Amino acid sequence: MSGSDKAEPRSSDDGRHDGKEAKSASKKKPSGRPSDVGRALRSVYDDTLREEIPLDLQDLLGRLG
Repeated sequence: MSGSDKAEPRSSDDGRHDGKEAKSASKKKPSGRPSDVGRALRSVYDDTLREEIPLDLQDLLGRLG
C-alpha cells in the first residue's frame, strides 16, 4: 500500500456537516403558542382515538384471542 492509497482527512469546509450544527439548530426555543400544523395533527390524532374499531378487525381480534 503506497502513501497515495491512504484516505485524506476531510476538512470542515468541504460542504459536509459533522452533525454538531444540526444539533445546535434544533435547540431553538419554541414560541409560546402551538403551530397550526401541531394543532391539526392533534385534532386528527384525537379524532382517530374516538373512532370505533371496524367490525372485521374486532372479529379478527376475537378469533386470535
